[in-house]
Amino acid sequence: MLCDDLKAALDWEVHKADPVRWVHDHALLRDKAGNPVRLDPEQANILDPGNRRVILLCHRQYGKSSIASLICFHQALFHPKSLCLLVSPSLRQSSENFRKVGDALDSITPKPELEEDNKLTLQFENGSRILSLPGSQKTVRGFTAPDLILVDEASEAADELFTALFPMFASNPNGRLILASTPKGQRGFFYRLWTEPAPEWLKIMKKASENPRLDPEILAEARRALPEWEYMQEFECAFVGDEFSLFDDDRIKKALSYDFEEIDAEVY
Repeated sequence: MLCDDLKAALDWEVHKADPVRWVHDHALLRDKAGNPVRLDPEQANILDPGNRRVILLCHRQYGKSSIASLICFHQALFHPKSLCLLVSPSLRQSSENFRKVGDALDSITPKPELEEDNKLTLQFENGSRILSLPGSQKTVRGFTAPDLILVDEASEAADELFTALFPMFASNPNGRLILASTPKGQRGFFYRLWTEPAPEWLKIMKKASENPRLDPEILAEARRALPEWEYMQEFECAFVGDEFSLFDDDRIKKALSYDFEEIDAEVY
């Protein structure tokens, strides 16, 4: 009995320090057939608690919502009194992300004790909370010193949301902020942080063409069915203008630039 207790204590400490091993040992990530799936290197980097600022730029159906739920769950389970905010652009997306947190919770044996479990809030017996919120600056203001904020579909969120979220870390500098999204045009805080120098951020990109789990025939079909700009945006992580845009961001920047090539007058 003592050996079993010691092993359980050691496993706890190992899983607390290594979220990736925790996911694999409990088979928390599964495919549609129910088979365990191992995290790819990019997903492992997102779970790494040493990466405090992360931007994930990925294709549709990459599994970012499932990864988000696992990150929140690990933080809440292994770090008592944690506050985890899972933010999405809409209430529907918030509800779906929260459902995935519940799915991960059901996979753990023994199941952690909960003090509160409603449509958008989990409170653990250890005092940790996971809240899934629609992405409005009005809904996120008022929370103090979160340990983890994860913004899903961040490219669709308003700049005001980022303005409301970032100051929360002033009283908890060790808190983690993770932005995950498929691109959505050349605008907003997500696009700005991705395209401009930001050494404190770990930037991770995963294109559909680089994902061995995807069926190449399905990708080929999608490319035939969608306008090229839309395929590049949804599957190849390209920040592009839509079909109504006369000029993309790169052309506008070049037009406004004062950097000109010198012309040799003798040639003319």
